[in-house]
Amino acid sequence: MSDVQPHDSASNDGTDDRNEQEKETDRKLAERLSTIIEEANTKTLPICKMIRKHIENMDARKEEDRDEAELVKNVKPLLEQAEKILNETNGAIRGADPDNRLSNKATRAQQDHKATPEEQRLAEALKVMVQEVGGTIDWARDKLDSFPKAKKDLGPLLDALGQPLTQIVGGVALLLTGVLNLVGKLLSGLGLDSLFKGILAATGLDKIYKGLGLNKLMGGK
Repeated sequence: MSDVQPHDSASNDGTDDRNEQEKETDRKLAERLSTIIEEANTKTLPICKMIRKHIENMDARKEEDRDEAELVKNVKPLLEQAEKILNETNGAIRGADPDNRLSNKATRAQQDHKATPEEQRLAEALKVMVQEVGGTIDWARDKLDSFPKAKKDLGPLLDALGQPLTQIVGGVALLLTGVLNLVGKLLSGLGLDSLFKGILAATGLDKIYKGLGLNKLMGGK
């Protein structure tokens, strides 16, 4: 990977070249997005822990003592609360779009420049969100197989919680393309490749990234 990428210098915007002003714009944007996602993590991580605790506690009971209605009563408001936080977070990310990058569908394709400290911070925050929220969704789906009645009520809420998470990853990825590579590496190190690839596929980012020649993010070394 060379630092200089083949690029048509006659392109309309020339933004792939990242002049100093663009680097500063990206730096400020990464900082702002980091704050938004870190604040969301502060709120959602304790909720994820409570969701897991309620399911684990019910799972630990003897079968005759399990109460699926009680499980739904305890977990449903937590899932709704987490979804609300992530929807607000998604709105804040879309409101942080400095030059209509989202509507431009990542035409500002960042190539493999050296990640800045701000981008590393953002990638770490996004990794935590995917690991904790996405991980809790997958874990809960699996555990609720033992609670068919509760799964019927809670399954759609887990799906609903997954939607803003997917949109958040998609929004960040289209605003700062290079950050996704960092997130992929962080999650890969945790053995969470399939979770991450599922999110990319759900957003259609896998197709966008292949179109940009960045398909190594999709599973290549």
